[in-house]
Parts: sequence; C-alpha cells; structure tokens
Amino acid sequence: MDMEMVYVVGHKNPDTDSVVSAVGYAALKPEEYVAFRAGEPNDETLEVFQLAGTDVPPLLSSLRLTALDMSKQLTSLDEKATFLEASKLLEKQKVIPVLKSDKLLGIVTEKDLFRVIQKELFEEEVTVRLEPEVLIKTIPGRFLTPPRVIEGVPLVLASSTETAGNRVRSNNVVIMGDRWDLLPVLLKRRVRAVIFTMGLSPSENDLEQLTDAGIVVFSSSLHTYNTIRLMFMAFTVKEAMNVNPVTVSPQDGLDFLRRLSNLHRHRYFPVVEEDGSFRGLLELADLASPPRKKVFLVDHNEPGQAVDGLQEAQVMGIIDHHRLGAFTTDEPVKIIIEPVGSTSTLVAREYLRQNAHMTRQVATLLLGGLVSDTLNLQSVTTTPLDVDIAQFLEERSFLPRDELASRLFHARVQAVLRDPSALTKDFKLFTFGKVRVGIAQIEIPGGSSLAPVMRDAIEKVMTEKLEKERLDLALFMLTDITQKGTLLFAFGQRHIAQMVWAKPFKDGTEYLPSVVSRKKQIVPLLEQILGGNG
Repeated sequence: MDMEMVYVVGHKNPDTDSVVSAVGYAALKPEEYVAFRAGEPNDETLEVFQLAGTDVPPLLSSLRLTALDMSKQLTSLDEKATFLEASKLLEKQKVIPVLKSDKLLGIVTEKDLFRVIQKELFEEEVTVRLEPEVLIKTIPGRFLTPPRVIEGVPLVLASSTETAGNRVRSNNVVIMGDRWDLLPVLLKRRVRAVIFTMGLSPSENDLEQLTDAGIVVFSSSLHTYNTIRLMFMAFTVKEAMNVNPVTVSPQDGLDFLRRLSNLHRHRYFPVVEEDGSFRGLLELADLASPPRKKVFLVDHNEPGQAVDGLQEAQVMGIIDHHRLGAFTTDEPVKIIIEPVGSTSTLVAREYLRQNAHMTRQVATLLLGGLVSDTLNLQSVTTTPLDVDIAQFLEERSFLPRDELASRLFHARVQAVLRDPSALTKDFKLFTFGKVRVGIAQIEIPGGSSLAPVMRDAIEKVMTEKLEKERLDLALFMLTDITQKGTLLFAFGQRHIAQMVWAKPFKDGTEYLPSVVSRKKQIVPLLEQILGGNG
C-alpha cells in the first residue's frame, strides 16, 4: 500500500457536488492526494464529467485495511531455482515466494533450506540429482560430455587405488582432482558421473573412454572442497519449499487476520487470489502496528455517510458545507465547514486563497457542483459567496452557467424517468434522539407535475430503504425547482412526520411550499422536535 496516498472522497450515494469537489480539491493538492467516489455516479454527475472532457474518479468502497494493503511485494523464484540463488536472495528478504505463471507453488525460508541440507549431511548415503542447467548455474565449469542429468551418490576420491577400488560403486558421482590412475576403476564400475575439480580435464583418449562408457564428465573451476560445498547448493527450491502455507485473501480485513494469526502461529502469510495468483506477503509483525489509510473528507463529516472503515483511517481534514455532526479525530486536522450552498464553492475559494492555477476542466466540474447543489443559485441555501464563486468559475468553464444548469437538470429528469433507482441516489441517514431517519431528495424542474407518475416508484424504493436500513421513518423530498416547493413523502412510522409538520399526511404526502433544502429546512426541524442528530 502507498502509505503516502491521501484518499479524497465524498459521501456514499454521491451527488454531483460530492464527486466534483473531491476532484477539485485533489487537483489543488500535491500528487499524493487522489480523488475517489464513494458510490456509483448519477446521470447528472456523468453529464458534467462528459462536458468537462474527463473521467469520473475511481470507486472507493472501503477504507478498511486489507491483507493486500499490508502485504509486501517480494522477488520470487521458480521451482527450478537453486539453493544458491535462493540463499543469495534470502540475504535481501526473509522469505521467497515460489511461483509458476504468477501462481503460488510455495514459500521458502532459510530454515527450509537448512532443513534439507542438514538432512543430507547426516544421511549415511546421500543421493543428488543435478539438472544440467542447474549444475552450470551453481558450479562454475563446463560439461566435457553431452549434458545430461547427473543422479547418484557423491563420492570424493583422494585415496589409494586399492581403497578406491573397494569404495567405488556404479551409482556414484565421483569428485576428484588429477588422480588419473583411478580412471580404470571408474570405467570398470561404470560410475554415473565424474566431476573433475580445479578446471582439470582428462586426456582425449581417457575422455573418449569415459564417454563410451556412458559416464557424464564435468569440469569444475573450483577446488574440491568448494565443488562439494556448492553441490549441495545445486538442489532446487522445489525440494525445500513449504507447499501448504496458510494463505489469506487480498480482501481479508485486519480483525480476521489477527484471529487467523492467533490460530496459526506462522510468521508469513502469502496473499493469494482465488485463482492462486500471488499478490504479496503478509508478515505477522505487520499486524501488531498496522498502518492507517489517510483520508480527506469532502461534502460530508458524519461517519454514517462516510465510506466504510472510516474508523480505521487517519482523517487528514474536512471541507464541507453541512452542519458538524458527531465526529471525532485522534489528532488535530484541517477543517473547513461554512454555511454556503455547495462544497464546490469552498473548494474553488481555496484556489483563490492560494492563488493556484485552475484548469478549465476543474472549473467546469466545480461550476457543475455549485449549480447542482444551489439549483443554479435559486436554492435558499445560496449565499453571496456562491454567487461570486459561480461568476469566477463561469469565466473559466467550458460553457455558460445557465447552459450547464439546463444540461444537468435535463439529465436528472431523464434519469428518474428511465430508472426509478435513481430516486435514492441522494439518500442520507440521520439519527434524531432515538429515531433513525433516512431522507432522499431529488430536485427537478416541474417536479410537482411528475408526482402522479412517480408515486409508485417512490413508494417502492423508499419501502426497500425502510427495511434495508432499519429506519423508523423514511422521507422522500420531490423538490420542484420551478415552483420552489417540495412534495414530502413519509413511510414507516408516519405519525412522526405528522407530529413534526403538524399535518395529516393522509395519503402519505404533504406539499411544503418554499421548502427546497434538506439541510436547512428539513433536518433542523427534525432535530428541533426529535432531538440532536448523532
């Protein structure tokens, strides 16, 4: 995981202001600040990005630490790599993943290599199998006969001819210097192979006899001791690797990993995809003091609206235009929260404060966010600062404010008519006292006239939200931008809405003239009647 990255992200069920303000703020900051979105963009958001000529930021579904986040990227070897190659690599890293076509075959540590070598050293009769390419990689030298697998029991010859004659067997791989007097014994026994040391080679006649006898001949550039020593380093990692390590999935979270480490007291856990693809290695020590993802929140400051796993992340700052909710941080952070019409307004002002260059793409995006949240400066939430910033952005945007507003609101209407699920794209959760409330809103021109054809769809999606989010009350605001009023739908414990607005809600709806803002006109009233929003 890139520990320097700061995730700049808005709230779940993102509206246009939430997404574009993340992009705008990330563009203002150093390159480690990267914009993300916390959900699928609505049609209006897609429209403004298309008009700006750029792509929407990538999805961030969670801030929780995962095995992949904490894993290390290591140099790997294939199963035919030698102990010599492995030992050199183990000087740089504690464990080696053994891969084939990026799939994990096993892992190797120094302990694994030592276990094999120790076993061979204490065996009375050791059998080695040396592939030609492995032998050449391990012991400097050359084949004097056609290369072939060497397999047999190593035997060092430095004794008399008589003693050698008693010791040599046909399954031997003989290591010797210039004891040419012993060649008749080797030919008689038809040993598997002869490895001459110190770069020696037999005479042409002797080599011909050895070749005819089917004996593999190799000349090592090293002296006898080092040749023998490196012979044991010519084993392949396949012979030593742990083929059944406890693996974890890239998406496994910190709590699960800690439980797993308590159950299996291993030091290393390979991170592996379902298809066996190796993604990294997790060490037990990493779980003791895990890193934290860094996040900068835009257009929200309440944990219930944030990306999952916020409690595990380090919040670097907040820029928002909503009320301050029940939110705490471990350390002092930069917070910009002001009662303006959009977060895009505050982001754009930061450019002015820092005298920073703003591209036309960013200007178009931020103007779109401002227009969307302030209903093209017609909302009651609009402030003089919004008006000034709108003019500043319009001068730098790809198209005029009114034309941009027309394009965005048209996309909003078409999305609702085509796909009823768009009705809850802008959905937020609140807790007032002990009452859990969800409020969705859509602001469209001529919203009142569309109510009859949208009623069934609204009831369906809000009833689903009521059950899924375990709400006491679900409210839907069908806000008419033209008439500057809202048809409020109430689902669930309707008597709560009746009490708050002192209206009957006979068919589950009430028209609220001059009410267009959830933040300034709906939420404060609920808080006043029901209790603080926590």
